[in-house]
Amino acid sequence: MGLFLLPLQFSTRSAVARLSFLRSLHSLHALCPSRRAAAVAMATNANYSDPVPQGKEVVEGCQLEHGELHNGSIKIHFVECGEPTGELVLMLHGFPNFWYVWKNQFKFLSDLGYHVIAPDLRGFNASSKPRGIANYSRASMISDVVLLIDHFGRGKPALVVGHDWGGALAWALSEDMPTRLSKLVVVNSPHPARLSNSLRSNYRQMLRSWYIFFFQLPFVPELWIKFNSYQVLRNICRNGYRRSLCEEDIQRHLEAYSDPEAVHASLNLYRAGFSNYWSSPYSGTKITIPVTVIWGEPDKFLLSELAEPPKELVSKASVLWVPEASHWPMWDMPDLFNSLLQQSLIDN
Repeated sequence: MGLFLLPLQFSTRSAVARLSFLRSLHSLHALCPSRRAAAVAMATNANYSDPVPQGKEVVEGCQLEHGELHNGSIKIHFVECGEPTGELVLMLHGFPNFWYVWKNQFKFLSDLGYHVIAPDLRGFNASSKPRGIANYSRASMISDVVLLIDHFGRGKPALVVGHDWGGALAWALSEDMPTRLSKLVVVNSPHPARLSNSLRSNYRQMLRSWYIFFFQLPFVPELWIKFNSYQVLRNICRNGYRRSLCEEDIQRHLEAYSDPEAVHASLNLYRAGFSNYWSSPYSGTKITIPVTVIWGEPDKFLLSELAEPPKELVSKASVLWVPEASHWPMWDMPDLFNSLLQQSLIDN
């Protein structure tokens, strides 16, 4: 439902915070790509702890194992399934979802022999919800993903699948840490340059993205989402998808936001994305790995014209359409989506 506004450079941070960030950014920019990658990996691995099992459950016929990793003080909850020696598929969710949004893909990918990891992004569901917008910076979010890939990838790059904010994170990963991915599949998540240009010049997309601007306000968005026992979240679950979620699905989403900090934490990702915390000297770097965009239409939040990545920035891209779906094609048309996903993971 939500994406970032990286190049717009609006900021709600103080001048002191902005100066501090720019200094750190200058230091990062001074590193060549290989040294920068090593620095990020060292910073992550220095605070790494082995995964902790957290129980099992069966979802849509697939047995999932819950676990958690720690990136310093940040707990990253994840579910795992499939063949442990298989090729790693890392699945990144968006707002207002959590790992459960991939429930219709777990068994399918497991049966194909993949090793599937679906985390809760920091700020969501069972992962840590640190206070402060800086904790949801581009570098912080990428460090969580790098930790998962380095641990579960057995020294190999991962197949990364991202939807919505998870797609935005996957685009950023492919620019900043390209050696960690072998292929990228993004679902209803435009290339950041395409989205930025549209938000600057296309009033239709500005109107569809009204909530991103609204989420920049302090306190009010939190109150709005929590009002009447999370009525907004219920409405999204019942009306945002072409195929409405069942009551069990809705209840799981409500439970994911039952932590008093959950709404504030998830909205801080929008606030970080609206500020310099998602700036990077590597934004706009040409992406050379194979990229597939799977796009459900009609999408209430994003214009279909945003689906095609800019050719000058993504050299190997294709777009696969899921008609009569929505912003969540993996939920609305799971059989067709799974077929396209399999094609995307295999094709170069």
